[in-house]
Amino acid sequence: MKRQNIFFISLLGLAFLNVSHLWAGIGGDTSKIKNARPPRHYFNSMIFTDAYATGLRTLDNAAKPMFNKLHNYQVKQLMLGFNVPVATKDFYNKDSSRVSNLHLMLTGSYLSMTPNFGGISDHRLTKTSVGFRGIFNDGKKSMFFVEFSPFVTRDAGYRYTHTYRLASSIIYNFTVNQYFSFRLGYTRSFIWGNAYHLPYIGFRVGQLDRINFSVQFPRSISLNIPIGHYIRTSLYTKPQGGLYSFANVDSLSPDFKNKTIYFGRYEFLSGLRVDVLPSKYFNFYLSSGLTTQNFVGMFPNGRKFKPGSNLSTVERISGSLFINFGIVVRFGKTRSIYNNQQMYNALDLNNSLDPGNNNVNPGNGNIPRPQKKIRHLDPKDVQDLMETEDLY
Repeated sequence: MKRQNIFFISLLGLAFLNVSHLWAGIGGDTSKIKNARPPRHYFNSMIFTDAYATGLRTLDNAAKPMFNKLHNYQVKQLMLGFNVPVATKDFYNKDSSRVSNLHLMLTGSYLSMTPNFGGISDHRLTKTSVGFRGIFNDGKKSMFFVEFSPFVTRDAGYRYTHTYRLASSIIYNFTVNQYFSFRLGYTRSFIWGNAYHLPYIGFRVGQLDRINFSVQFPRSISLNIPIGHYIRTSLYTKPQGGLYSFANVDSLSPDFKNKTIYFGRYEFLSGLRVDVLPSKYFNFYLSSGLTTQNFVGMFPNGRKFKPGSNLSTVERISGSLFINFGIVVRFGKTRSIYNNQQMYNALDLNNSLDPGNNNVNPGNGNIPRPQKKIRHLDPKDVQDLMETEDLY
């Protein structure tokens, strides 16, 4: 059985277990509710899918015969990912006035990317990742994030193109107050088209559940504006790219002697994103804008891609419109975190770094929305204000 099929079966099984658990909690004998256990985790299990596509552009560079042979360039990309909490541990101080906690999570993703080159055979490049991450919250102002995300790339249909790599991040987050936080750390990332060891530097001004401005290098810059109770908008710019295995079956260059070569790409996206949040268990988003600073390269090994270089195997491509659409589904009950700004930062940190290092952001749909003024007391209006344990 192919590895991607095993991955999808595992993902569906995970979803089934979460749905079964949720159904058992809401559809069973209500007389047994007092015997039900309170939620263990602060994070929902999450499954999300993201689709991305650019316009078709013509490659016409007589000075670089390889790219003149390729004719066209267009990116179509589909990603499926998951994030599942597997262990949560609370630590109380002596007077129980403050609680710190440790969160361990299993992550994974499957990405299928098609670079549409009109002059050669079709290639579908895949990237499969299964990793883990940990978040430690000291319960006051500090938070530590560690992730290891090994992945394998291949050119679908060519088994010999399997290549294994590792993305990782170590980040420290300090919450000065509810209006300001900053992050410092290290990341090994491939979103710039090659393996780069980069500092992680970020800050946010404004509350996460209200208007805020966020700069997270090397990930994104965004101005986030909620509209009403169910819609959040964002003006953003971010890099996107990767390093993929590519079967050398098209005689692109006499310098390519190996059966496997490597395809690197990166681009900058700038646009508007709209998230619709009808429920804390479900949200979807749509974004569109311009992709600029597009670079692609092909090399006989995976460590020579340097965008902007004068090598004949690197090409800068004109910009284009892009469109991006995603769906996010969350499962399971969680402990109440309403108005806990430190835990909001934990959720944002977890959502900002996607499984597999593809720079796809599922959004902060699991951060509770600010409550509207309650004119008539109704349980559904105050459910986010109640500690879940109080129901048992």
